[in-house]
Amino acid sequence: MSWYAKMYFSGDKEIFQYDSMGTQGAPSVQQEPPFLESLLSFQELDIAEQTPLLKDIAACWGNYIADDDKDALVSAMMKLGELGARHIYFQLLYVRFYERQARLAFSEDRGSAEDEQMIDELRRLPELLPVYQKQVQRFFDLVLDVDTAGREPQVQASRNYYYDIPNDPDLFRFHPIPLSFEPVEYQKCSPVLYSGSIADMIDYSLRSCVERGITVRRCKNCGRYFPQTGRVSAEYCERPVPSGQTRCREIGALKQWTIRQSEDPVFKAYRKEYKRRFAWIKAGRITDKQFYDWSERAREQKKKCDRDIISAEEFYAWLKTSEKKET
Repeated sequence: MSWYAKMYFSGDKEIFQYDSMGTQGAPSVQQEPPFLESLLSFQELDIAEQTPLLKDIAACWGNYIADDDKDALVSAMMKLGELGARHIYFQLLYVRFYERQARLAFSEDRGSAEDEQMIDELRRLPELLPVYQKQVQRFFDLVLDVDTAGREPQVQASRNYYYDIPNDPDLFRFHPIPLSFEPVEYQKCSPVLYSGSIADMIDYSLRSCVERGITVRRCKNCGRYFPQTGRVSAEYCERPVPSGQTRCREIGALKQWTIRQSEDPVFKAYRKEYKRRFAWIKAGRITDKQFYDWSERAREQKKKCDRDIISAEEFYAWLKTSEKKET
């Protein structure tokens, strides 16, 4: 096999490298999403939306194999490229089929058992992918979800499998995968998966979570799963978001800050006085300059209170004193 679809983990990232010609060290495609992002985004895929494209690819490739239809080949490769852009898992299909069509240009074995197998796998994907999603979700429920399964994936996995057979027929079934071990970065070696199928990549992600004791949780803000690679008490994710949007963990931090401030009597007193004086501007009782001069002094006094330089009572007294001076 000259093409490859490599996957390995490095710190808080997962590395994907694809090359249809098998050129090591210079992959045609390389992506470095956050750890477990490929599996989590796969779980969120609407397979019904991918099915028409998968069926078109199978039909075009079938026409090429049967009739040496070059237009059908071009169409199949373009559609495979489009599919690969939708999810990193589908890049495996592109490099595999690209390598096969390159070999067919110099051989006369078109229509071989290999071609029949490739077409059959394509045709089965619309049925297999939803099954994988269902099995992974069940694995989350019983093994990895910290809120439903607890914090010990190793223990939960051992309870739910008899050797390599799951106790629950809807649970993901592991199988031997093509793992290598090789240098991946400067002075660093790692296990590397040479994927032969989408199931291989799913398998490798799940077993890696169990081996590393990594759980998942649904984000309190967006509701999506995220891996707990840091604090197990984390409730907000750092999953990728569209450009210009705020990540959930930042939103969560702001919410927590707001809650803490709303429960802080010193902050309440400061905000109450701040709003009252702001209303005085509209009423004509003070000028803009007087308001901003006061607010600057008030912030400094609050900082002193927060740092225990002055007491809360002294801060409240200062607010009353400043009010008398303004009025």
